[in-house]
Amino acid sequence: MEHSNETSTCSANGCGCGKKRRAQQMNMPAALLWASAFLLTALTIIQAARLPINTAYAAAANQGGQGMSVVTQSTGLGPAERPYEALWVLDGRGEMLFIYYVENANAGEKALLLRQAIPVPELFRTARGG
Repeated sequence: MEHSNETSTCSANGCGCGKKRRAQQMNMPAALLWASAFLLTALTIIQAARLPINTAYAAAANQGGQGMSVVTQSTGLGPAERPYEALWVLDGRGEMLFIYYVENANAGEKALLLRQAIPVPELFRTARGG
């Protein structure tokens, strides 16, 4: 297989004609796609670094030993500057949720009263509508 063009002659061993240029031209779109993919990845990383960090607050939450977790949560009652809070205690072993509160917290009352005790499976059953 021999043919010639203006600059070189081709044989079975090698070719210096337009066939190589066509092969290089076919790789050009793929190279452009790869370059744009790298560019878009770099821009995405740069923009992600600029995003603000959203912090999640769970009031004063704490997980203690032996399956007990506690959370304080505002009840929505009381004065705006010092709203009343409830203490939620989740007993993981006994599968119970206890809700405590101080009835007259702003009047100096110090007694912690049990507001409600709910079995967790019953709470989920009620939430599902059953």
